[in-house]
Amino acid sequence: MNDLFRTIPITLHNARTAYPLVYLHDASVSLDKWIQFVHHQCQSPSGETGVIAIHDLRGMIHALFCYRVEIDMHACKRLCLANLLVARVPGNAIDKTIVNSANDLATRLGCVSITLDQPFGRCIGCSYCNEVPSGLLTNTLHPVAGSTRH
Repeated sequence: MNDLFRTIPITLHNARTAYPLVYLHDASVSLDKWIQFVHHQCQSPSGETGVIAIHDLRGMIHALFCYRVEIDMHACKRLCLANLLVARVPGNAIDKTIVNSANDLATRLGCVSITLDQPFGRCIGCSYCNEVPSGLLTNTLHPVAGSTRH
């Protein structure tokens, strides 16, 4: 890793410590909803799903992501990352820590590749889709507001 940041698994015992970052990114997620989410993510006895947090030397969490192991079309394990939340800090140390953490986790879980989920929401005739009349579109997908590709 590096000297500034460390990774820790988020469990039911420490889920509250990550909540300020979650709330910062989406205030509609209550603490109870977050705790339920962590409980669901951490149920895999094999450790093939979970939540990883990245904290500084003071224990303040600056990033987190969820992970799961899937099997790809080549019958190989793939580490899938989702719900990546990052509090921006100067420099690229946090980004490097996320990448290193994902690589270490993929190695530990025997995964040959890593993917990062890009969330998409459903829309009909939104401004992103050039305001096409709703009668012409059904189930069109576009990136969720706030994502990097919208």
